[in-house]
Amino acid sequence: MLIQNILGKTTFSKEVVSKIIGKTVSMTEGIGSLSTGIVESLAQKLTGNRIYNGIELREQDTGLDIQLSVIVRYGIRMQEVCRDLQENVRAAVENFTGLPISTIHIKIEGIDLSTK
Repeated sequence: MLIQNILGKTTFSKEVVSKIIGKTVSMTEGIGSLSTGIVESLAQKLTGNRIYNGIELREQDTGLDIQLSVIVRYGIRMQEVCRDLQENVRAAVENFTGLPISTIHIKIEGIDLSTK
């Protein structure tokens, strides 16, 4: 992930962008957690792409494509929470890195039934 200007270039590792996204996800109301586990290991074997704790990043011509696998809390409006998450992730990544975002796809992998 690269930003080039007249002074030179800045390169961001996927780990850095994933940490920004992970922190933003944890601060978004209604999201229980990012989904991890068998889905990640299977996707890594099939595609060769490393997924960081439910976060998959792909560089496209139009910007960064972000795919999130999340666990949502029971009793919330999933559509509203996912829209808020998309807006929060877009703002955080663009503000911290300056990288353009193409799309943010969210896959709900489960529901957190615990009371918090």
